[in-house]
Amino acid sequence: MVVERKISKEKYLLAALLAFLIFSFGLSLGIILDNARAKWAEKVTKEQEINYASLQLQYLYINTLEESNQSCSVLRIALAEAVKELSKSLDKLSQYKDDAKLNKNEFTLIGRKYTLDNLRYWLFARRTKEKCDIDIVSILYFYSGKYCDSCPNQGTILTYFKKRFEERVLIFPIDVDLEEYEPMITILKESYNITQYPSIIVENEKYEGVIPKEELAKLICDSFKNKEICLR
Repeated sequence: MVVERKISKEKYLLAALLAFLIFSFGLSLGIILDNARAKWAEKVTKEQEINYASLQLQYLYINTLEESNQSCSVLRIALAEAVKELSKSLDKLSQYKDDAKLNKNEFTLIGRKYTLDNLRYWLFARRTKEKCDIDIVSILYFYSGKYCDSCPNQGTILTYFKKRFEERVLIFPIDVDLEEYEPMITILKESYNITQYPSIIVENEKYEGVIPKEELAKLICDSFKNKEICLR
């Protein structure tokens, strides 16, 4: 009997040791993955800073030249490419943020940085449109992952129009869940009197709730100077 109890105790100890090792491995792997995600996000953030600085320089350079279709065309293409890359990075960052179990504070800081990047590009697009009379439509999209069950529906509709019109429609998502950390979100909400989600700003006009595809198509097409764009 003593031998059997000794063997059973050894089995329990072995099982406990294995469980501890598995738990430790999982925890370590999670930390490694989260750190890798954070480093990736930091790298992309630095790239976006350089891209934005490049756009600013292009804008200043064009201001020193006489206005021409060629110079403005170059600026439009550069802006579209930069926003396209920003959109891809934001999508990937959102996936990492949803999967992350650790380093939430770090991801919050990175989320704030991307929000500010979005707003800088939005302002740059507005200035560029005014300067070069570029036929684009800018949309600010206020959404919440915590307090808005219908926001994914609006996001899907916006994605459809982004794919349809490509660089002619610029969509800048603003995650209002970061408002307690980023004062600029509060300033924007107060400026446009945002009281519910989702809400979108199409060329400085506010629309609340989920805007159906047909209605949003009309809003976008009415904002284009060249109406033939919507017939393509």
